[in-house]
Amino acid sequence: MSTDNQPAPNPTWMSVLGWIISILPGLGLIASGSLKLASFKPEGAPDLGWSDSAMFGLGIVEIGCAILYLLPPTATLGAILVTGYLGGAVATHARMGDMFVIPIVFGAIVWLGLLLRDARLRAILPWRGDPTVPPTGGFLAACGKILLTLLVLIGVTAALIAALPADYKITRSITIDAPPSKVFEQVNDFNNWKAWSPWLKLDPDVKVTVEGAPGKDSTYKWVGNENMGEGMMIITESRSDELVKIKLTFIKPFQAVADTEFVFKAKDEKTAVSWTMTGQRDFRQKAIGLVMDFFIGAAFDEGLKNLKAVAEKSSAK
Repeated sequence: MSTDNQPAPNPTWMSVLGWIISILPGLGLIASGSLKLASFKPEGAPDLGWSDSAMFGLGIVEIGCAILYLLPPTATLGAILVTGYLGGAVATHARMGDMFVIPIVFGAIVWLGLLLRDARLRAILPWRGDPTVPPTGGFLAACGKILLTLLVLIGVTAALIAALPADYKITRSITIDAPPSKVFEQVNDFNNWKAWSPWLKLDPDVKVTVEGAPGKDSTYKWVGNENMGEGMMIITESRSDELVKIKLTFIKPFQAVADTEFVFKAKDEKTAVSWTMTGQRDFRQKAIGLVMDFFIGAAFDEGLKNLKAVAEKSSAK
C-alpha cells in the first residue's frame, strides 16, 4: 500500500497541547451531563423549558458525545455530534433571549483541540500545503501559532459579540401559594421591597429613598457602595393584581436604562409571577452582558424566592 499521501507524524508539542485543549470541553460536557442525570439545577440557571425526563436524555447525550470525542478512533464523530448538540443549545438560548455566544466559543475550542491532536484532520483543510511535510520551526514557531490562534479567537469572539442583537431580555418566574392581591402589594409598594429585594444585601448601609404613594409614579432611589452603585426606579404602569411596569435607571458605576415588569396571573388558588428585564446594549454592554445576564438571572431567582416567602407568610395571617 502506498504511503506517499499519508500525513506526517504529529509533533509532540502539538499533540500535548491538543489534548489539553480537548480535555477541558470533554470534562465540561461530562460534568454538565452528570448534573442533568442527577436532576440538579444550579441556582441562577435559566429555565430552558425542558421536562425532567428530557433533561435526563440530554445528560446521556452530553456524556456520550464527550466519550466519543475523547476517544481517538471516534474523536471526529464526537466533534461532529457535539457541534450539532451545541447548535441546538444556541437556538434554545437565542429563543429565550439569553446569551448564546458561549456554546459557539465552546464549539470552536472543541475543534481547535481536535485539529491540534489529529494530523489527518489538518491534512484535509484547505490552508494546509503538502500533508506529508511535518510542521517546522520548533517551539518558538509553535508559540507564534498559538498566539495567532488566540488572536483569531479573540477576533471571532469580538465579531460574535458585535453580531449579538442590541435588544436583550432576561426573564425568571415562580409560582407562589398566595392570591395575586397579596403578591401584587409586595411589588407595587416600594416600601415592601426591603423584605425581599435581592440587591439590598450588596450593601447593608445603602441609602434608600421612596417617594410617592404605591403605584404609578412612585419612585425608588438608592445610593450605595461600589457593589450597590446608584440609581432609581419609577413605576410607569400599575394594574391591580395583574401588572407592574418599572423604568430602571443606573447612574453608578455605569449609566444605563432598562425596563422591568412583573406579571401576575392567577393559577388555581396560587399566583404565577414573572420578572422580566428588557433594554438595549452597545458593544461594551454586550460584552459585559455575557456575564451579567447570568448574575441578573440568579438575582431574579433569589428575589422571587424571597417574594414567595414574604407573600405566603402574609397570606397565611
